[in-house]
Amino acid sequence: MVNKLEVAWTLAVVALLAGVAAYSTVLLYQLDALPSDPTEYVTVIGHQWWWEFCYDNASTAGCFNSTYDADTNSVSGGALWATPGAEVQINVTGADVIHSFNIPQLGVRIDAIPGRVNQFAFTVPSAPPGTQYLIQCTEFCGEFHGTMRSFLVLT
Repeated sequence: MVNKLEVAWTLAVVALLAGVAAYSTVLLYQLDALPSDPTEYVTVIGHQWWWEFCYDNASTAGCFNSTYDADTNSVSGGALWATPGAEVQINVTGADVIHSFNIPQLGVRIDAIPGRVNQFAFTVPSAPPGTQYLIQCTEFCGEFHGTMRSFLVLT
């Protein structure tokens, strides 16, 4: 004989799990959606062992190579420049091996894979101009992997 209480508990658990699965699926698609009209577009190319940032907007058009100096904890040649509060779409790829573009303070991380463009968008924090956030490669990419760093600089 079937116990009605066991059937009720089983159906309740199944309904709860189905609800969590449906909600998670919708949320996942919303988190991965790109904005329809971002403020800025930046193409980021990972090289052994530096980042290249390419801009399409009129004020900073062109590509800039970012070279990190560990002695002074500074970058020369370029950086990821963004306006506080702006919605930035990043298109990431790799030129030679797999890299991982990571801004730990903002929870941003995406792989830079040769032959593939990965896209994501994020809102730049509202902070004073000149504020810097560390950018680093978190995928071991060779001998000088530890110096593959740059900064997100708020303008």
